[in-house]
Amino acid sequence: MLSSFITMRCLALGLFCLLCCNAAQTYRRRPRPITARSNTTFPIKAVENPCKAIPLDFVFVIDSSRSIRPNDYEKVKTFIINLLQFLKIGYNATRVGLLQYGSVVQPEFSLSTYTTKSEVEKAVRNMEHLATGTMTGLAIQYTMDTAFTEEHGARPMNLHIPRIAMIVTDGRPQDTVEEIAAQARQAGIQIFAIGVGRVDMNTLRAIGSEPHSEHVHLVANFSQIETLISVFQSKLCGGSDMCEVVDHQCQHICVSSPASYRCKCREGYILNPDGKTCTAEDTCAVVDHGCEHICANLPRGYECRCRPGYQLTIDLKTCNRIDHCDLGNHGCEHNCVTVPESYICTCKRGYVLNLDGKTCSKIDHCADGTHGCEQEFMSTEDSCVCKCRKGYTLRPDGKTCQSLDLCQTVHHGCEHQCVSTNDSYICRCFEGFMLAEDGKSCKKPECSEGVMDLVFVIDGSKSLGPNNFELVKQFVNSIVDSLDISKMGTHVGLLQYSTKVRTEFTLGQYSTAQHIKSAVNRMQYMGRGSMTGSALRHMFESSFSTKEGGRFNIPRVSIVFTDGRSQDDVSEWATKAKNSGITIYALGVGKAIEQELREIASEPDEKHLYYAEDFEKMAEITKKLKSRICADKPSDENMCQCENMIMFQNQVTEKLKSLVQNNILLCSLHSY
Repeated sequence: MLSSFITMRCLALGLFCLLCCNAAQTYRRRPRPITARSNTTFPIKAVENPCKAIPLDFVFVIDSSRSIRPNDYEKVKTFIINLLQFLKIGYNATRVGLLQYGSVVQPEFSLSTYTTKSEVEKAVRNMEHLATGTMTGLAIQYTMDTAFTEEHGARPMNLHIPRIAMIVTDGRPQDTVEEIAAQARQAGIQIFAIGVGRVDMNTLRAIGSEPHSEHVHLVANFSQIETLISVFQSKLCGGSDMCEVVDHQCQHICVSSPASYRCKCREGYILNPDGKTCTAEDTCAVVDHGCEHICANLPRGYECRCRPGYQLTIDLKTCNRIDHCDLGNHGCEHNCVTVPESYICTCKRGYVLNLDGKTCSKIDHCADGTHGCEQEFMSTEDSCVCKCRKGYTLRPDGKTCQSLDLCQTVHHGCEHQCVSTNDSYICRCFEGFMLAEDGKSCKKPECSEGVMDLVFVIDGSKSLGPNNFELVKQFVNSIVDSLDISKMGTHVGLLQYSTKVRTEFTLGQYSTAQHIKSAVNRMQYMGRGSMTGSALRHMFESSFSTKEGGRFNIPRVSIVFTDGRSQDDVSEWATKAKNSGITIYALGVGKAIEQELREIASEPDEKHLYYAEDFEKMAEITKKLKSRICADKPSDENMCQCENMIMFQNQVTEKLKSLVQNNILLCSLHSY
């Protein structure tokens, strides 16, 4: 008995020693976190990454406001680099992007920029503190609209790669975050919210994903942010597949993500509100319904139906024809027509059904074909009368028709051309002229002597609003009306921008003012962010290229319209455009920033910068701008020598043709 007790104590002591050894080995293999220093050098000890991480699209969103001291800013960098040690970074592994924000959003690198951990670490070290405001909502908007797009390196949604955004902030945002954060989560972005110091916990919960216990963290100061490394190691290393360790109850597909999971449905199905079960978008398309005629989808299944004139049989799948006219003596004098539930009597052409619903009386006096009408006819109560199609009028004989061309029958007063319409006429002008206010006379456009390549750059951001966007289109068309639009005259192109830039039409696309104005009226309002710098870049690099219709030795002019602050830098591309010879007119309305307008506009400002307090006063700056463009109109003397030579050759050719036609040239040759 005593020997058995001693043996059991020895076994227990040995097992305890074995566990202690294993724990010590595990501790020695754990990656050692990097410690922040006062300078920007981060010594990293090479360690074996113990993670078996799943691939992620991971974007850091870092608060770089002025409330963060320089030493604390370095601690945030340290935290990011230590967190990277648990990620396997590569093109087919985890992709990492980073942006920091203050009063504006500054992208540091996108998901497609770097493919190695060392490159990412170096970029983090080189970040510089912005030290401005705290526009957290603006940063989340950029993250959703730009950072997680395939254009910037995010992988397609159908690959089920988790999209992770880690937001680090130390203060209250200066804009709203609830609505845009909810939109980002609904778009499939899993958000971790990390607050430091006196951050409002309700704000963090409004930003972070559910459950908040996994996605929302608050530490007292930046020195304690390192304590979150071990927390995120278990989340990001993917040590366990959440779909394998929880009873997810997903009917079709379970998709794991760090610290969570979500249910998805197979193609052709949609997820029900319970977030677990799936319903076919088209049940009839995915089941063997066996319906003879029609399969109709229901909220929870389907049912078979029959075409009109048929009824469903007892098997609820096949159909039998219902012909009520064959069931008995319907009593119709002319025709019996079966309808789904009964029958109706109809009459032959030229007859009308009587009140008894069965017999017919002749009322169409045109039915016998003896009316003699040239085009159309109509039966009245007492007779048959002739009519003419649109564009014709009935002659006095009451039967034949003659063409109705008001331009030939009235004194229209059109100076150039009269064009008949269905019921009236309109005046038009020859090419190079525009219709005057009286609707009859023609005049040269205000800038008829100038030739230029003009590109409009129009703000289509959501702050504008659909109604004001229509006013902007009227403004563009007003400018177009003042120009000499033709193949040899002024050419016009137009860009619209918000978060992205869209070419509505190029310089070489249209050669008449009417076509340009129609294209402007067809423009669809974009209504998102305001990336004016990207629009200026596109204008500079592409809009005046020969590929898009730009011409050699023709003055290049751009009119840039904006109603608010740009979300990116405008100075660099505005300067490049102006240095390349492009004259830029800057038009601002409402909340447009004066400094931005000055950076955009050519010098001097008093000739190229225009501002209106609201859209109702746009007419004033439109009038001033048209006057300035016409005053600064380029001269025909700028035409290059080769174009003058071609014009001279064409003139000589036309004169020679004329001489040949009059036999003068032949006579001269004969005399010689």
